[in-house]
Amino acid sequence: MIDYISTTTSFDGKDNIFLAHLQEDAAYKSGWMKYTLQGCERLAVWLNHSLQLMRLEGSISYYWQGNNFSFDRRQFVEAINHIKGLLHIDLWKATINAFEYGVIIQVQMKPKEYIKHHYSEPKEKLDLNEKPKDKGNFRWWSDKNVKLKMYDAGRNIEMKQGNHRKDIIRQAGWEDAGEYLKWEAHYIKPESLNKGKGLQLYQLVNPDWDSTFKEDLYLQYKRLIPMKGIITPQDKKDLTTADILLLTMVEESINEGRTKEELKKILYAKINAIPEDVLTKSDKDFRKAQIRKLLSNIRESPESMYDLSDKIQNALEEIGRAHV
Repeated sequence: MIDYISTTTSFDGKDNIFLAHLQEDAAYKSGWMKYTLQGCERLAVWLNHSLQLMRLEGSISYYWQGNNFSFDRRQFVEAINHIKGLLHIDLWKATINAFEYGVIIQVQMKPKEYIKHHYSEPKEKLDLNEKPKDKGNFRWWSDKNVKLKMYDAGRNIEMKQGNHRKDIIRQAGWEDAGEYLKWEAHYIKPESLNKGKGLQLYQLVNPDWDSTFKEDLYLQYKRLIPMKGIITPQDKKDLTTADILLLTMVEESINEGRTKEELKKILYAKINAIPEDVLTKSDKDFRKAQIRKLLSNIRESPESMYDLSDKIQNALEEIGRAHV
């Protein structure tokens, strides 16, 4: 559930941070020293002795087991206690600068079908992001507090993992032929979960906070809208070229957050803008009537086949049962 974290720990003269397990990477004029701590994968450790601060950054699940397909609270606690023992510093009271919390769900279609069929309404003020190399396989929506990630978790395994680690992930439930999607919140400002107050690392594993994290992950998903389709007419006479064009236009409009009524107004405005020496008033009225008739025959699917609400909720409930 918890993947990447960034924390800051303060220490005083009594603390004697043990550096033997760290590899020095760089030294900066600001006084910060960058180290790496090697596990299955690396974590970044930053030290500033003059400020008496230590930062820890990276994926705890990748450090501990080399993947993030399945990683429960018990494993997270074991990993943090292990790092705590190596560095001789209490990490549990560290302030959380950022962290990721998410679920992996098995889906019926290719993950890219779900990814490309989600959008956010303007009122949410979320910016859509996608790298060209990940087109269709990884998108995230962001605002000042959070990045909401949706990506093909199976593809992630295929691209990043060798045969040995794949065998380990199979033991955790991954099937080569399965389709897996990850929904994840990367909290840029964790204090947004705590009424503006900072969070400490121990709170990530406090059972009292479980419901807060799970509820927010679900609510963050509800900020997105899974696209709906249009029910295609089954009668050939209702599928003229004009009908097909309008069907496509209505579907795109609905998935951009507009209603059929709003689309009708746009089409009416287009007709009204045509000079009367081209279309007379009666010509325009006739075409508006045609549009009304065509729109009245178009029915929107009541549900979206791309809606992940139930799957995310079920995954969160399953985690809750596992932690009991």
